[in-house]
Formats: sequence, structure tokens, C-alpha cells
Amino acid sequence: MIKKEGPGWRIIRDSSRNNFSTLIGGEFWAIELNKYEWENLVKVIIDLSDQYKSVKDQLMGDENITLELERSPWFAILKGDQYGWDLRLILSASGLINRGAEVYWPRNVTNHVSNAMRTMWDSDYL
Repeated sequence: MIKKEGPGWRIIRDSSRNNFSTLIGGEFWAIELNKYEWENLVKVIIDLSDQYKSVKDQLMGDENITLELERSPWFAILKGDQYGWDLRLILSASGLINRGAEVYWPRNVTNHVSNAMRTMWDSDYL
């Protein structure tokens, strides 16, 4: 089992569980994900955080940015400014998935979550 967590977030991976091997959570919510949902979520968050990093220094003062990315089964919305960002994710029911969910991490959490996911991706903990 792999557990990464901090104030307002957590990720727990248990490869011994067949169906829902990953739990992600926020301060007041949690959801279990299957392998397909988890792997696609990590890719979405890494791509969005990379996009944010590439444009944040171009933002002026209180200028806000919204980045959206849709990659089945996820729709992700990053909202932020040059000082940070929050993230809303929608898990949509589709042919492979017969459930849905909406999750949210605030700006004081998103950088920690995305860094943990990137570390897990780079370390082959998927």
C-alpha cells in the first residue's frame, strides 16, 4: 500500500484490491477509483499543472486564468492566478464507467496533490 497525504488531501493506492485500488480525497470527501480512472486522472492533472506553470509568469497582478481539459472519463477545470490555483474534477458516466462524481481541491492543496501524483507517475506507482 502507498499512502501520500497532507492537510486537505490524500491518495491511497492498494494494488491488492482488484476493482477500486485507489482512493483520493479532500477535506470533506473521498472517492475510490479503478485503474483506468486513476491513470487518466494523473495524466489530466499533470497536463493541466504543466499548462499552468507555462503561463503563470505571464499573468499580471490579479489577472485570473481558467484552463479546462476533457479527457474521458474526466473533465477538469483549473482556476487560478499567478499565485496559485484550485481544481474541480468531474468524473462522467460513459460506456466504461457507470457512475459519476465531482471533486474539488482548493489552491492551498492542488500543488501538493499534483506533485504527489507526478512523483507516483515518475516512480511507476500507478
